[in-house]
Amino acid sequence: MPRVSCRESILAAAETVVIEAGAAHLTLEAVAERAGLSKGGLIYHFPTKESLLEAMVARMAERFEQERERVRRQLGDRNASDLVVEILTLQGYSRDHHRLSAALLAVVANKPELIGGTRAELRKRFHRRLTSRGDFNPCAVLFFAALGLHFHDLLNLSLLSRKQRGELYRHLVNEARKEVESP
Repeated sequence: MPRVSCRESILAAAETVVIEAGAAHLTLEAVAERAGLSKGGLIYHFPTKESLLEAMVARMAERFEQERERVRRQLGDRNASDLVVEILTLQGYSRDHHRLSAALLAVVANKPELIGGTRAELRKRFHRRLTSRGDFNPCAVLFFAALGLHFHDLLNLSLLSRKQRGELYRHLVNEARKEVESP
């Protein structure tokens, strides 16, 4: 098994701090302690809290992309609609990464400039891949409905039961399949 890099250990420690203590307690000192490093050792890799947060957001975006690829493989269809893959990924990501995503959302809400790259990538994917195979408006509605369900989960609003959320996601997937497969 490959050895985990110091940078990865620091990012894992930062995620643990956020999950266990909340975003408000994410400090360089807390991360250094959790990672078993001196603050200087941490600063060597991440000179500022902002650089650590940027790396955490980039890591989350990378995980989301890996989840997209896992969903695509699970569907067994290399030509599966990007919109269907995105909806299924949002459904799974909400369930599996809820606490960390919610905490990072709170952090990023205070420093929106930290998601500039992620925002640009999402915009590009939305216009080039998610809404390009069907009629723009229905595809956009389906994407934003799935994104709304995702944020519903992240914000822990609990307006829907687990069963209701599952049914809504299934409906969105079925509608997305119809939209992108229609002539």
